[in-house]
Parts: sequence; C-alpha cells; structure tokens
Amino acid sequence: MNVMKQREYDITSAQSIVDYGMRLLGHSLRELHPDAKIFNGKGGLGTSVEYYHYDYEPNSESRPDFSEAGLELKCTPLKLLVDNSMGSKERLVLNIINFIEEADKTFETSSFWNKNKFLLLMFYLHESGVDPVDMFFKLIRTWTFPEEDLKIIRDDWNIIHSMILDGKADELTEGLTFYLAACMKGSKAGKELREQPFSDKLAQQRAYSLKSGYINRIILASYLDDNLRQQLNISSKRMLGLQKKYSAENVVKSVKAYKQGETFEGLIERKMKPYYGKTVAQIIKKLKVELNPASKDFAYHVCRGILGVKTKKIQEFENAGVSLKTIALEANRDYIVESMSFPYIRFVDIVNQDWEDSDWYNLLSSRFFFVVFRKSTDDVKHNMTLEKVFFWNMPRTDLNVAEELWNDTKQKVIDGDYEHFITTKFHPICHVRPHGTKGQTVGTPQGIRVQPKCFWLNNDYILEIVKTKIYSKKNG
Repeated sequence: MNVMKQREYDITSAQSIVDYGMRLLGHSLRELHPDAKIFNGKGGLGTSVEYYHYDYEPNSESRPDFSEAGLELKCTPLKLLVDNSMGSKERLVLNIINFIEEADKTFETSSFWNKNKFLLLMFYLHESGVDPVDMFFKLIRTWTFPEEDLKIIRDDWNIIHSMILDGKADELTEGLTFYLAACMKGSKAGKELREQPFSDKLAQQRAYSLKSGYINRIILASYLDDNLRQQLNISSKRMLGLQKKYSAENVVKSVKAYKQGETFEGLIERKMKPYYGKTVAQIIKKLKVELNPASKDFAYHVCRGILGVKTKKIQEFENAGVSLKTIALEANRDYIVESMSFPYIRFVDIVNQDWEDSDWYNLLSSRFFFVVFRKSTDDVKHNMTLEKVFFWNMPRTDLNVAEELWNDTKQKVIDGDYEHFITTKFHPICHVRPHGTKGQTVGTPQGIRVQPKCFWLNNDYILEIVKTKIYSKKNG
C-alpha cells in the first residue's frame, strides 16, 4: 500500500468530496493515477477509487465510507445501448447483511439505512476485456431516495427483515421485493454460508442491493436534469427521443395515496379488484379508453387503464424490473393451453455464465405480475373477463430445480448438441423448445447458426400457481 498523502478535499464536506470526485469525469482512474490497479473481486473499482483517488484505506465498516459527511461511495457500470444511450449493466450491490445483527434492528437503525441513505454514485462505461481502472467515468452524482421510492424501499426492507425473524433467511430471493433486494453475495452460490438467528439452517450470504431497474431510474433522472445531462453529452433532439423511449408514469403520485399500513403491492391489488369478473369490453366502457385486442401487450393496456397510467410504461414496474405476464384460462375449465415463453437463449453467452449471473436466473429471480383472464366461449378478446391479478416470485426451492435444467442446457450448448434439450415431459417447472419465426437462426459458440430456442415455464406449473391464488382467497 502507498503511504497516504495530504488530502485535497474536506472529508467533512459532502460537496467537497463530490467536487473532488468530479475530477474523474471523462477519465479513467489510471489516467489520473498511473499506478492504480484493481482490487480483488467485483466492486474492486470502487475500492481502488477510494484508495488511489481519495487517499484513504478501504474498510468494511458498517458506517458510510465518508462517515464525517454521511456519504457512501459506489462505482457502478453502464452498458451502451443500441441507440447509443446508456443503461445500467447490473444491480448495485451495497453492504453484506449480517442476519444475526440485523434481526435486532429497525429500518432506521438497520445497516442498510445507516450506510446507504446518501450515495455518491460514479457510473463508468463497461468494456469487455478492459481492465476496470482503464474504463471511463461517464456520470458522477449524489442520490438520496425520494419519498415515494423510500416508501417502497422501507417495505422491501421489512419483508427481508421478516424473513430473518421467521428463521427463513435461507429462503430469501430477489423476487420477494421491488427496489431493495437481498442478492447473493460471494464467489459461488452455496459456498459462502452464514448463520441466522432463528434457525439452525445456514443461509446463503446476501447483501442489500438496488435492482438494475432502479439504477436505470437514477440514470433517467440524470438525463432529465439539465446540469447532469451536460455530463452525458446529450443534445436536445436526442433528449426528446430518449424521453419518448423511456416515457413512464407513476401509479403513486404521492405517498398519501396509500392506506394505513398498505404496501405498493396491496395498493395495486386494491385498485384492480373492483374490475374482477368484468369483461374487457365493460372495463373499456367504464374507463373510456381504447384498447387494441390485437396488441401483444393487451394486458398491459388493461392494467394501465385501470391504474390511471397514460404513458406506455408503469414507472414503478420499470424501477423494480417487474415482468408482467398474461395468463388466459379456458372458458369452462381451469386449464392453460400455452406455456410461458421468455426471450431467446443467447447460446454464445450462456457458456461463459454461472447460474447466479445467468440471464435465466435473473429472469426467474425477478418479480412477476400475473394478469389472469378467463376466455369467453366465443373466444373474443373483448369478452374475456378479468379473473385476478397478483404479484409472484419463484420460491428458492423451485429456483434450485430450475438450475438443474439450466446446467443441462449449458452443457448441451458446450457440447454443440442443439437437438436434445429437456422437454416439458421431463421437468416439473420449465423446459426448452423453439419459439420464433420460421427460418430464423441464431449464432452458437461453434460458429454455426441454429434455430433459436427459449426457456419456457410449463403450463401446468403456472396453472397450479394461478389456482392457488384464485381459490385460496375465495375459500378464505
């Protein structure tokens, strides 16, 4: 370690710390500090910035990095999107959760709030194969949580805390919550385990994290800020295009919209419940909205109409990375014809991924919003009835079963076998099969092109979830 020199900023002043950090904007760490090297592990760039740029010894204390100013430093990667704008590459991992210590905390005294209430975010553009100390910083800003976001984050923390108190820290998943998650933290899932206070079972080491969708919310807020937009070199014309692309509206305009003790999940279900049993035609008439039944996101249009959202996207769903999925029950029986499809498997990527960092894991560990319709006997979309809506996350035990199929799929891709993936008959949760336009092909690690394949959730697996949600309430 280098000998620490006299600091060029006031460690007690957040503004001074930010101003000094701004020297990195448009530069890599190595450009300003030629002797810089990356510290071990993911998140190592943040540690390197602390040591080489801010001249202090990194530590793992529960206090913020700049405790005198109450400011926590985090470096997080951006990825370049097809329209040359930038988006979040991944979730932002915060501090490790000590299950035993956290059990005795309230939100206000929690390690999450104590450490992360005021963030200094340094966004850098990730480039594959480039040493992180040579990656360029594109956006530097502070962040405090707006009141509407903090309400959801507080409820998320309460869910995580309740799981700890119930002796179920080993069952935590990222899909349980909206913005704040308990993500896996360690070299490999199942290898770094921790004790929990109310169970003899060891739990996977986890850390508080902000979901990738929420980081995109921060990036978008930066686009909309006149001063920060200058950092990103965005023209007025391009800004209009980005605003249109990312146009989204909050369901909750003020925390006053919540009833006493109500969560965001509860608020959504309360708003949707009066429309249960009504046909799409009746909903359209009551809300005075126009819906195109041929639209692929037909269910999303119905939900936006009921929730009073006029933009294309629901902001809270975007922030949380919620996957909205339409389910259509048959007219006269509880049966779902179609399994649930997901995007194409990127064969060239899966061979280099571990399960916990895979596209399939990220999809399955997200939060889902199921919109359940009952088909009409004449099979006309406008005559379908809205049966129920509910949020859902895949349980930890089912994620473990899905991992088995993912491992089998990865190995077959490595072996160049694209004809013998596991089918729906041989797996209780999911399967792999084609989905897409006839004649379409995708690349492979072997350099050949093959028919695209997708992961699917089995129709009978989805049906059991839906039946449980529908009939448990009715029978209760």
